[in-house]
Amino acid sequence: MYRSQVAVTECGSKLWELAYELETIESKINENISLAASESITVDVPEFHRELDSECAKIKKAFRHQVVSFENENLVKRYFHFHQESLIDLINTIQANTRAGSGDQIFDPVVTKLSDLLTYLEDHFPEYFDLDMKMPTAASNVIVVELSAFNETIAERFESLNVDIGLIQLIKNTIEQFIIHPTLMSFRTFYYFKFLRIHLSNLKADNSTETLDLIRLLMHCNFNQESFYQYFVRYIQWAVNKVASVNEKLDELAFYLKFANQEASVGSFAFNHNSVPVNIQIADWISQEVQYLKNKQQLSPMTLNAEDAISTEFKLNFDLSVSILAYLFRAFTETGVIQNKNTSELIRFLTKYVKTKRSESLSYESFRIKYYSVENGTKDAVKKMLQSVLNFINKN
Repeated sequence: MYRSQVAVTECGSKLWELAYELETIESKINENISLAASESITVDVPEFHRELDSECAKIKKAFRHQVVSFENENLVKRYFHFHQESLIDLINTIQANTRAGSGDQIFDPVVTKLSDLLTYLEDHFPEYFDLDMKMPTAASNVIVVELSAFNETIAERFESLNVDIGLIQLIKNTIEQFIIHPTLMSFRTFYYFKFLRIHLSNLKADNSTETLDLIRLLMHCNFNQESFYQYFVRYIQWAVNKVASVNEKLDELAFYLKFANQEASVGSFAFNHNSVPVNIQIADWISQEVQYLKNKQQLSPMTLNAEDAISTEFKLNFDLSVSILAYLFRAFTETGVIQNKNTSELIRFLTKYVKTKRSESLSYESFRIKYYSVENGTKDAVKKMLQSVLNFINKN
């Protein structure tokens, strides 16, 4: 039984004409597959291909006609999904036969014609195209080549930078699954990887790039893979566990909660469109941690002597611009005066506990940019300031 006959019983007689168009092309292909397998019969290849071109034109015309003839939107969607699935199955059947040795020269062009028909359906009727269907096996080579190149790009761009190798490997492992099993690739997942690759390529990666920059990009791209969610949770836990007091832990969590809320996805793409966006998952987890620590803080109040207490509003006030201040601390770090190795933590500390005459509150991102991007005028100003310090030391 042809698939089109099944569609009649499921969707009603209105599908019969369109199913007949697809049934005809299936019949011609199946007939010529049988002929190609026979040693005594020669297939008229040019005539066969002309017949297929004619049938493809009829099917396209039928698609255009039916999209406006149905009154029920669900019937239209079921109709197009059925034909999309039928085309994919037909392409896969031909691929299986050509691999079995039925004649690549005859049927490779047929696969191309059917793939073009599938592309036509997607391009002209995108609202009815099921992105969650698996791609045809004919696309396997393209999938493997593109994803392999993607993995190589990730390795080349990030493995030499100050980015956690574990996060890089996590992304590569996710892609590797589809390189090994390309038949598991849906249209939606394939387009998502293209989307992710574009954003990774556009990321300005240099010596100032940190793990958090790559996390930010993955959040923007809604890489809501379970392993990435678990990785980011561990990353936050690591940062929180490095500080001792409950207040400091709450400050760390507040920073990452703000980060998660600000770094929402930039489009409708998602690694798993059936799952909650990763920034929302992270924000929910942080909120639970914050509530837990607040409850813990209430149960175990901290007592301080009056002389030990420091105002929570206290900040070091510098008579310097943000650019000069950032470069000054970079100079201290690079020369070993400051021994802290984690630049991200250092900058976060400074933006929290330092202010200037012009800026009561310092932005982490702005400070980080000025920390790495230094103008000659800034260097001259730091030299002048340090010379003033030397003059004071020489006199006193």
